[in-house]
Amino acid sequence: MKRTLIFILLFIGSATLMAQNRVMPNRAYSILNSNPGYITINELQAGLGLGNTNVPYSKSMFGFTTIHGYQMNKSFLAAGGTGALFYNGGMLIPLYMDFRYNFKISSFSPYAYSDGGVLLNTSDLTEGSKIFINAGGGVRYSFSRQVAATVSAGYWVQNGVSRDSFIVVKAGVTFRPGR
Repeated sequence: MKRTLIFILLFIGSATLMAQNRVMPNRAYSILNSNPGYITINELQAGLGLGNTNVPYSKSMFGFTTIHGYQMNKSFLAAGGTGALFYNGGMLIPLYMDFRYNFKISSFSPYAYSDGGVLLNTSDLTEGSKIFINAGGGVRYSFSRQVAATVSAGYWVQNGVSRDSFIVVKAGVTFRPGR
């Protein structure tokens, strides 16, 4: 009952906010700044393992990442990232490159992304470090010229002592300094 009440209140609140935006026709149309320049994206991510999940680092993962990079033009972004990912076997630290392509520049912008790099294992030397690739797609919603939210899903493959794969979901905040 409590969850239902919270859901109803959130629904009514979001509908009210959306209605207020539609009532104000002179409100400035906001999209994230698409000029070339510095950009940062901070994301929470979670993944469920596929295939054989009995070995360490293969059942589930969650964590946070931060990428910092350069927006080349209105559609393409290249960045480097790091963070902390917690698995069923321990923690790994990713060092990777992130590439994103925005298909449509508006307040709701669909995009495709591709990540790749290494997962450093600082605690369990028997398992060792791994390499990984992650590809997927998502949508970005712009709140202003400087701030946007992202939600995405993708397929993650990592290879070390064993090869593991995950379905990964990410949610984050994009910040674009400047005017």
